[in-house]
Amino acid sequence: MKATQHTARHPSRGGTLVGMFIGLVLGVVIAAAVVWYTKRMEAPFTGTTPPAHTVSPGQGQPPVSLPGKPGDAAPETRFQFYDILPGRTDPVPQPPSATTPPAAPSTSTAPMPVKQHYLQAGSFSDPQEADNLKATLAMRGMEAHVQQVMVGGNTFFRLRLGPYSKIDDASRVRAQLAQQGVEAMLINTEE
Repeated sequence: MKATQHTARHPSRGGTLVGMFIGLVLGVVIAAAVVWYTKRMEAPFTGTTPPAHTVSPGQGQPPVSLPGKPGDAAPETRFQFYDILPGRTDPVPQPPSATTPPAAPSTSTAPMPVKQHYLQAGSFSDPQEADNLKATLAMRGMEAHVQQVMVGGNTFFRLRLGPYSKIDDASRVRAQLAQQGVEAMLINTEE
C-alpha cells in the first residue's frame, strides 16, 4: 500500500489581507459620508433667538448673568503661585486672621526667639529612600517633610517631623517612632 500525499492548495491566498483592506476602505468611506452629512446640515440653535425674559413687577429679580459670558468682569484669581515664582516678585504676607490674638506689647525692641523642636528620622543621600520612609510614616499617621541640604559639597535629604512647640510633644512622638523601629534624633532650633 502506498500512501499518497495530497497537498491542498487554496485558490485564494491572502484572503485575510484582502478582507482587512476592504474593511478599511469601507470604514473610511462611511466616516467620510458621516462628516459630509453633518457638515451639510445646518447646526442646531444657530437660526433661532432665545426668548427675551420679561419680568413684571412683583415677579422677582431678573436672572443673574453667569460668569464667563462676554462683557463680564474677570473673576478674581485665588491662586498666587505664579506671582511668587523665583525672579518674579516677593510673596505678599497674609494679614493676621481675626482668630489670632493680638501680640502683647513688649518693652524690648528685639522679639524673643521661639524655640522649635524637630525630630529627624533620617538623612539620606538618595531622595527615593527619604520618600520611602516619608510614605511609611504617612501610613502610620505621622506627617513628615523632606529637606534638601548641601553639606561639604554633597546633597543630603533630611526627613523631619515637626515643628513641636513643646519638648514633651516631640518626646512622645519620638517614643512612638522608637516603638515602630524608627530611631529619631531631637533637633532644637530658635526662630
